[in-house]
Amino acid sequence: MRAVEIMLEDGMSLRRALRYAGCSRKMYYYEPTARTIELDPSIVEKMKEIAIRRPSYGTRRMAAMLSRELQAPVNRKQVQRAYRTLNWIEPSKTKSEIIRSAAKTVKATRPYELWETDITYVACGVDGWCYLFNVLDVFQREWLGYAFETSAVKEHAIMSVNNALAAHPGVEVGSLTLRCDNGPQYRSNAFRESMSTLGIKVEHIFANTPEQNGHVESFHKTLKKEYLWPRDFQNYQEAEIAIADAFKDYNHERIHSALDYLTPYEYLEQWRVNNSR
Repeated sequence: MRAVEIMLEDGMSLRRALRYAGCSRKMYYYEPTARTIELDPSIVEKMKEIAIRRPSYGTRRMAAMLSRELQAPVNRKQVQRAYRTLNWIEPSKTKSEIIRSAAKTVKATRPYELWETDITYVACGVDGWCYLFNVLDVFQREWLGYAFETSAVKEHAIMSVNNALAAHPGVEVGSLTLRCDNGPQYRSNAFRESMSTLGIKVEHIFANTPEQNGHVESFHKTLKKEYLWPRDFQNYQEAEIAIADAFKDYNHERIHSALDYLTPYEYLEQWRVNNSR
């Protein structure tokens, strides 16, 4: 239409300008108007009812389901308009997103209620890769215990939890939840039976959701950045000494942003004082 406007500005008649531009009068004078098709309330209500039962249905499947239940054809475009009005239009969820949205995990409300455990690798020079099994308290971020070994077997996963319990004899294991990933050590029958014997409830995270074990994952990043990576261990013994020193420093000296810049032990003591009143 811009070409027609230019020719009209040059003094050409509208008829000739339209002919030169290959445009009809109807097209030139056409003014689009917004559609005002009202949604059928009965269809919308039925759609909401189906959506409660089938929240993953898109417009195509919803239209088919409506036609099936109302025993009358329902156009998919009508369903699309309803979805836009209800703000239900969104990209299809992936498997990992569905798993994440369905995940329900225990929350820590006090010390020694929820522990997380995981394994990380440490380069030890001539001894190659060695394996550090850690246990962390989610509430006060205390590094509870560990097992540092040259092999990654289920017995060492069990040992790390036993070491944490031995260092905290007052813990009520009956109200304790231990969260772990789906590694073979933590999925083994031996590990499960051992935790059951101790009276500890084991909570495995959902597949492909490491953020559910995020506290111990974050701890491993801190452990490596501040205590392990700055050192070039020549063997297992050097790493073992450094990890023992890191264990003391992390709990007693290192301040934690999530704890109002207190150490785990300071935060724990403050919580005890506040809850003893």
